[in-house]
Amino acid sequence: MSPSLSLLTKDLDMNVEFVSAVVITGLVVVFIGLILLIVFVYIMGKVFTFKKKPAKPKALPQQNDGVKKNAITSSPVANAAIPAAVNDGIDDEIVAVIAAAVAAIGSASGKKLSVRSIRPAGNQRSPWAAAGLQQNTRPF
Repeated sequence: MSPSLSLLTKDLDMNVEFVSAVVITGLVVVFIGLILLIVFVYIMGKVFTFKKKPAKPKALPQQNDGVKKNAITSSPVANAAIPAAVNDGIDDEIVAVIAAAVAAIGSASGKKLSVRSIRPAGNQRSPWAAAGLQQNTRPF
């Protein structure tokens, strides 16, 4: 051993009980700190992601006058099938535009396509959140 190291070890009483007590105390303090940090982050996540549940749309009254509610009579693409009942709160105009776009794509490819159902996409990120996520996860 070097002379400087032997001087340091003579001054310190390094028995097994003292070392194990210091190590165990250090580990306990670190893990308690990590657990508190995890709980803090979990609570903050719950606080900032609290959202109201959307109100359920009211059912549309049934009309039995022999005419479909969503029928398009003046559309240049008359063979586009439009869903008879759209009860997710989507406007008739939106349904007509989607059906016309699908029919135009089908006629361009020579296939007969039809729309069977239209529903909202669900929970999506806002454009700002999506841009932030894309920027922060971009590879170097």
